[in-house]
Amino acid sequence: MNTKKKLSKDEKIMMMIYGTSMRTSTLTMTIVAVLEVCMLLYTLANPTLFGPYINKYRIFYIALLSMALIFIGLTIYAKKDMRRRFKIFDIVNPVWVLFFFAWSLGITISDAMKYNVIDPTVFMTFSLVVPLSFYLSALVYILIVLIADGIMLYFTAIISGSVGPMINLFIFFVFQLVVGVSFMILKKQLAERIVNEEENADIDVMTGLANRRVYEEEIQKIKEEGAMPEDLTYVAIDLNGLKNINDTYGHVAGDKLIIGAARCIEQCFGEKGKIFRIGGDEFVILTNAEQAAVDQKLLDLKKAMEKWSQENDLTLTTASGFACHKNFPDLDIVGLAKEADKKMYEAKSHFYNMNGNDRRKYMRFE
Repeated sequence: MNTKKKLSKDEKIMMMIYGTSMRTSTLTMTIVAVLEVCMLLYTLANPTLFGPYINKYRIFYIALLSMALIFIGLTIYAKKDMRRRFKIFDIVNPVWVLFFFAWSLGITISDAMKYNVIDPTVFMTFSLVVPLSFYLSALVYILIVLIADGIMLYFTAIISGSVGPMINLFIFFVFQLVVGVSFMILKKQLAERIVNEEENADIDVMTGLANRRVYEEEIQKIKEEGAMPEDLTYVAIDLNGLKNINDTYGHVAGDKLIIGAARCIEQCFGEKGKIFRIGGDEFVILTNAEQAAVDQKLLDLKKAMEKWSQENDLTLTTASGFACHKNFPDLDIVGLAKEADKKMYEAKSHFYNMNGNDRRKYMRFE
């Protein structure tokens, strides 16, 4: 049986967030890298256009190109290891965001000092690109934006000496903050919704047990692994008399019987095996237990169902069969399932013969 540790729900959510954010940020960094290469080539083709500041511009372009290439390299490095991805980008994303804000602030303030006119276009562009391309917690994003915006407002006040540009920038900053934080929250909510839907797709709605899809995946996984654990046991369980209950008392009573069976099976096998509801009143348990232990668990299950029946004024009984791999070493998981299914139907046939009821027709495991 597969013992590999599964991702927790929070880890799945973060994996989803970082997965989508990494695709966007990698595309952004690729565009940035291409643009910076073009700008470097342009400084070589037209050096006179930049005048005495050509080396400064080249340093800016090389720094941005280097950061973009490092980011792309880290993305490739972390792509296949989810936990490594979390550790790297929990640090990398805030550092990159700080770098871009600092870079755009430096360009804006440097140009303003030279020409005595402030043009925050570059800063505004990066302010809008950041929430689209990177994932940060809303709190970290707010702190970074408040610091960067405060610096920009300060230099705007000094250089412009006018209230108009400050009002315009303040309006933009409010817009940036609201949109950015909303987008960060939206990313997380969307990831939570996707993860919840994926987890619910694995759960049988009525009983809360793993459903047939998960069962088939587990069977396929065991088949692909080849060698089965020696103590693996396949248990097949089916309710007795469900059709009669549905016909006599209605499907509400029948559903109650199925849910009751699920709870009793959980009570007896929950700590020792994986439980699946694979059909209307069919359950399967994959457990690491030998014959004596399974026999005892089935006796416990019978007592639990008797107690449930007394408490709910409905008769809950099941037919069961099981096959231990240790007893059938030549069978694969499908063969083990057929053997357990065969014994379960023998028990069901005995139940109907003893009770004088017409036996229902069943689809046998093929």
